[in-house]
Amino acid sequence: MITLENVSKIYNAALESKPVTAVADLSFSVQAGGITGFVGPNGAGKTTSIKMILGLVQPSTGKVTLMGEPAGSPKARQKISYVSEQPYFYEHLTAEETLKFLCEMKDIPKGDRTSEIDRVLEKVELSHRRKAKVKTFSKGMQQRLNMAQALLGKPELIIMDEPMSGLDPLGRRLFRDIFRDLRQSGITVFFSTHIIDDIENLCDRVVVLSKGKLKYQGDIQKLIDQSSKGIEYRLTGDQAKQLDVHGSTDCKVTTAPDGTVTVVAESTENSLVSKITEAKILPISIMPIRSSLEEVLYDPKEPQEER
Repeated sequence: MITLENVSKIYNAALESKPVTAVADLSFSVQAGGITGFVGPNGAGKTTSIKMILGLVQPSTGKVTLMGEPAGSPKARQKISYVSEQPYFYEHLTAEETLKFLCEMKDIPKGDRTSEIDRVLEKVELSHRRKAKVKTFSKGMQQRLNMAQALLGKPELIIMDEPMSGLDPLGRRLFRDIFRDLRQSGITVFFSTHIIDDIENLCDRVVVLSKGKLKYQGDIQKLIDQSSKGIEYRLTGDQAKQLDVHGSTDCKVTTAPDGTVTVVAESTENSLVSKITEAKILPISIMPIRSSLEEVLYDPKEPQEER
């Protein structure tokens, strides 16, 4: 759906300053279907990359295509929708008038426009404000209207730049539900975000940037697996004695004042797990231990790019 091949973007700054490289030799692709998160700290090059994908900014070098068509070409734009971080609307128009105008821009058949507007307003829970002028909308409500315009018609790909910016908890939950519905409908979603929780709970794949360069692209589950630090078992004193955990050389063992014993194993492939299975012992608790996804994503040493 999206392909960047050796793309760089260099901005020429003031005469006394050196040129700024926003994106450097960036190559990645987004597969059809599912949700792909676009992740990186501020200044990583995410917004510049999205602008190049949309054809709003031309790359200094390299090639960007959408569904095989050059980025920014009329054919590519017919099949995509875009949700910006900061929406801009004609404030004197109502929500309904705004969407009617956008239906015309998207060349949606006249006979379908009313039902399309009804559908998207209901989707973003703004039906009750259809006659209200945009200037009366809060930032969160404008972002809902921003999502509504992206849902008009039948886009194959929706590109979003920080789509949940300015949303309250109810709005964030609504947008998450919309994301999942889009995935279920077979629509490809590509969105940038700083919210780690959204990445973990919504994304099938991620593309991670750091200082304008690709740091990782691949399945989100592989990132989660990389964060594993082991498994924690809590045992009663009798269970620990039966398993002879204090004699284990491949586990970290601590005893609490109440007599319970905590054992941390680096993986399930160790002698303790075998003993628990053979003895048919049910520990008090079993809990995976892992680094936060934020530490994994923003650790400069890892994750490594998946080839």
